[in-house]
Amino acid sequence: MGYNGHLVVDMDSHIRQYWDLDRTYKEHMDPAYRETYARFSEASAALKRRTGDRGFDAFLWPKLPTRPLGVYEAFDAAAALEAAGDGAAAGDGGSRSSTSTGVEIDPACNWDPAIRLRDMETAAVDISVMFPSSADSFCALRDAGFEAALHRAYHRFMHEYCAEAGGRLWWLGASAFRDIAETIDQLRYWAKNDPYFAGMSIPRSCPDGSMLDNPDIHPLYAASQELDLPLWVHSGANRPPFTPWTDAPNGLYHAIGGQYAAAALIGGGVFDMFPRLRIGLFESFSGWMPYLVEKLDDGYKPGSAAAPKLARSASEIVADGNFFCSIEADEEHIGYAIETLGEHPWLFSTDYPHNGSPWPNGVPIVAGKAIPESAKIMLLGENAKRFLPQLAGVTAAAAPA
Repeated sequence: MGYNGHLVVDMDSHIRQYWDLDRTYKEHMDPAYRETYARFSEASAALKRRTGDRGFDAFLWPKLPTRPLGVYEAFDAAAALEAAGDGAAAGDGGSRSSTSTGVEIDPACNWDPAIRLRDMETAAVDISVMFPSSADSFCALRDAGFEAALHRAYHRFMHEYCAEAGGRLWWLGASAFRDIAETIDQLRYWAKNDPYFAGMSIPRSCPDGSMLDNPDIHPLYAASQELDLPLWVHSGANRPPFTPWTDAPNGLYHAIGGQYAAAALIGGGVFDMFPRLRIGLFESFSGWMPYLVEKLDDGYKPGSAAAPKLARSASEIVADGNFFCSIEADEEHIGYAIETLGEHPWLFSTDYPHNGSPWPNGVPIVAGKAIPESAKIMLLGENAKRFLPQLAGVTAAAAPA
């Protein structure tokens, strides 16, 4: 396990709770919302085109199939999508169980931690931190109370899922941005009651369209700083809460979303108002980071009219260890990003068990990169311990097989 005796931490893996909603939510739902949940589950199941589809996207964010670039006739677009296959026309959100390498992943990993631990052994991963999949889009539900109830049920499920894994499985809470007080209550409760709780995941923008510099979120920033738990920025592509250019190609949309979040957090002075807060971007790629930091240094001058609450430049914030970004193992330009911004801001991720994952080859891909050995060690696990200090006492040798 590990990489040359050093800890390997997958900082962005997932529970695809929509694969079988009832396994995650049904028995953990607040009594007051069990009837509502039953209707939600039934409606979602009825709209699934195949096993693993979300189903609920059809009523939470209905939309026409994405138009292929360069195609403007509707009938040509339909033909192109049909020819592409892989569920593009069905709008299934990429629910296949095979990775980008063509390796099949047992969907039972979403409710059976033993299968996930077995797969981690195969991939030489010591610790996995898990995000919920698509849960941030529950902000499209009319009833904000039901959204929060779904998140509470998910938290109870994850508490049980990780309990017997010997510290190898960590989980993230789902934020209800329409109820920040509830989100903080969940943050505090699980920080106190679960040693494998890693903090809250937050979207790249707010459900009302505002950015992450919104003062309404400041209490969550303050509570996370107080508890010394980072915030994990992650959203899906082309679904609520939307960031600009919602019809962008999937890969480009992810990068735009990360840049949108970074611009708000840095330019809005969040890291200067909360100087011990750590925030990371996930599934946004990282090759664009040198460019963005350069442009923010140029456009956001500390104390300027454009950024009156900014006290440090973007490059100073990155250098000071407040801001992190996950990498995709097969990114070509991570070497340039490391050379430009240093070895310390980068976090390893696989996106397991989603179909874009390089699993089980993520660690070997990083190991084969033409970057310094010290950068490989930092990227694969040492930076994770700086981002999430609760991992600091864990070593590759101590992680049980």
